[in-house]
Amino acid sequence: MKQYLELVAHVIKHGTLQANRTGVNTISFPGAMLRYDLQEGFPAITTRRMAFKSAIGEMVGFLRGVSNAAEFRELGCKVWDQNANENAQWLNNPFRKGEDDLGEIYGVQWRKWPAYKRIDAGNVAAIELALGQGYRQIAESEEDGQSFVVLYKAIDQIRQCIDTIINDPGSRRILFHGWNCAQLDEMALPACHFADSATPTVKKYQQDSVLASANEQEVFLA
Repeated sequence: MKQYLELVAHVIKHGTLQANRTGVNTISFPGAMLRYDLQEGFPAITTRRMAFKSAIGEMVGFLRGVSNAAEFRELGCKVWDQNANENAQWLNNPFRKGEDDLGEIYGVQWRKWPAYKRIDAGNVAAIELALGQGYRQIAESEEDGQSFVVLYKAIDQIRQCIDTIINDPGSRRILFHGWNCAQLDEMALPACHFADSATPTVKKYQQDSVLASANEQEVFLA
């Protein structure tokens, strides 16, 4: 808690006032970092009430690959309701499938990242390698007289991380992402904590985080 309060004070003192898309002014300080030893306890904020049930429900939903606000509500998390059903930009998005739909958000990217390969139709070895990796051919294409095959598979990043932690815990390549540039327009809300790496130490990379709010101004990490 002490570390958190020190960071709030630092942002207020050294940050810059900015306007943003939400209409709420922020005091922004990019690149700040907090470090916690989870062996010493969970780093919960104690100066205000914390919605643990909602937070746990949200994380469970992410890990399940949930993309619907109704499923989050079933897990005790209502924070996605507004993004799903009250965001004018998302309501008018042709990718939105209907009420409560959130699109290709965090959990979808974590558990079913869409991966495509476009391979020269004559490169049989590369095609066979991809098929052996779980890809399946979904289309053929031609460009400038050259034929290609298009292959697809959904990548379970969480499963890959778990398998690597078990089999190669010292690897520096245990990481997963929620920031899929190709699908940002298919999400009710792009990822805030967009990347995580897992070793014996877990690191979370977040593009923005609200530290505290007062009236119409927020203390913010950008």
